[in-house]
Amino acid sequence: MRKLLVLLGLVVGGICATSATAAAPSKLSFSISNATATLSGVCSFDVDIASQLSGFEIDYFDADGALTRIYDHVTEQDTFSHDGTTLTGLPYTFNIEVLFDSSGDVTHIYASGEVSRVPLPDGSVFFSAGRADFTVHPGVTFLISPDMGNPGNIAAFCAALA
Repeated sequence: MRKLLVLLGLVVGGICATSATAAAPSKLSFSISNATATLSGVCSFDVDIASQLSGFEIDYFDADGALTRIYDHVTEQDTFSHDGTTLTGLPYTFNIEVLFDSSGDVTHIYASGEVSRVPLPDGSVFFSAGRADFTVHPGVTFLISPDMGNPGNIAAFCAALA
């Protein structure tokens, strides 16, 4: 019975499919070493960040070949520094989805998953996870806490770097 339902679904899907088809997505792997950023406005001081990233990106296109969506799956490890003190984070994984409107303008840049995982000198771990939309943070290239989800213990993170 299940095979019959699957076959019927495929036939109906084939009959109802429209003639417009999107261009095939393209996938590429990437690796970035020593990407740098400055984390401002979180602690009472700026924090320097060096990151190692690897993963893959899939670009999606409409029938006219216009980019409609970018999806990245990333594993990242960060090193945080301030005034001679360094914290090395553990590798963590997240996804980024960039969405475009019909004019090709970015409408959202969603990041979801782990945001940071950093062992602290007192034996605890700063951990943040959730979802952030970078379009509501203009000019920001690094977030330590998500817009929605677990923001982590920012006070402990900052105290460890002070």
